[in-house]
Amino acid sequence: MVIKIVMIFFILLLLLTSWYMWHRRNGHFLIYDIGGDPRLSTILKWTSIALLAESILGIVLLFMGNKYLNLITLFLASLTILTFGLSITQKTK
Repeated sequence: MVIKIVMIFFILLLLLTSWYMWHRRNGHFLIYDIGGDPRLSTILKWTSIALLAESILGIVLLFMGNKYLNLITLFLASLTILTFGLSITQKTK
């Protein structure tokens, strides 16, 4: 039961992050000016879509009953955020 509550909180956090990234894709995101680098807008858009899809998958997996399926949601979300972090810090030529 505790795992379900923590996973619900995690999925809500993913949805909130996805919503924030979607609404900041054309303005300022943290310390980055998206208007100066349109590549960041694309990165924010696709990361937001990926987090939304992972949230939906997480909701489906949460109610399937197997607690180990929740690891899929955790792994995918961690991989997405890792990829996002690496892609916004990459230097462009």
